Amino acid sequence: MRRLFFLCLALIFLAPQAALATQVKALKVTVLSTMLTSGDEIAEWGYAALVEVDGRRILFDTGAKPDTVLTNAKLMGIDLSTVEEVVISHNHGDHTGGLMTLRRELMKVNPKALAQVHVAEGFFLPQVGDGPRNELNHQKAAFEATGGRFIVHRGPHELAPGVWLTGPVPRRTQEHNYPPSLRVQLSSGPAPDTVPEDQAMVFETADGPVILTGCGHAGIVNIVEDANALTHTKTVLAVIGGLHIFAASDATLAWTGEQLKAVGLRYLLAGHCTGLEATWRLRQITGLDRRTAAYGAVGSTFVLGRGIDPGALAR
Repeated sequence: MRRLFFLCLALIFLAPQAALATQVKALKVTVLSTMLTSGDEIAEWGYAALVEVDGRRILFDTGAKPDTVLTNAKLMGIDLSTVEEVVISHNHGDHTGGLMTLRRELMKVNPKALAQVHVAEGFFLPQVGDGPRNELNHQKAAFEATGGRFIVHRGPHELAPGVWLTGPVPRRTQEHNYPPSLRVQLSSGPAPDTVPEDQAMVFETADGPVILTGCGHAGIVNIVEDANALTHTKTVLAVIGGLHIFAASDATLAWTGEQLKAVGLRYLLAGHCTGLEATWRLRQITGLDRRTAAYGAVGSTFVLGRGIDPGALAR
């Protein structure tokens, strides 16, 4: 009985310590590719961001054109040669276009630079006809010939304490945030391309999860629900990246905004395929303001404990 008492006491003491151990202490996300720029950097239809979390550096997506991320990083004084891991949200060219250029250039300085690429199951499904998947599908062998490798995740994966890859996101809502005309080849035949491999990064913090998404083809509400399930929370501190709602109806934007408001969203650093009007609508509905919600530019940042800096033009 005495042993049971001390065991219970230990569990009571250790449980909060274990929770704290999985929380991210320092996090900075810097946008390297999107459609808006406040300076000399290149703007494009694409997305990429540098993640710096508790001393670890990860590249999230690689932009559209081969040289965009490389050029922008140089202009911003950011050295990517020490980054050895890449997370790619999904296999569309506007998120994968810079991978080969970056790998070949940076490996001259560090052979391990961008050598590990994390993707979700379904990433290499063949496109029916010409489509956004074909570019990296065709370059897979060339990338692996450099010594790089793709790591395919079937489900959630914790890269580091409090740093999650969602893997394929469960589609619980009726969100259809993907082009309806695209098709992929399955063993059973051609099928609509729902972008099943779409994944996000989730950072577990003391103030709630921070979500980083490339296009949000799985639907931002689905992604939020998945992030809450992974981190055992009911709130969201920040959403960063593309939400693919630039063409969404007023009703869809209203519903999306209400869902984000319900989880207490405190920061929104939108970009890429979110859309300017959609970002403004979400800001209105969630009750955020220009200091806490914006469509960011290249160079925009989110810093844990400080919030967002969208850049001079977006502020």
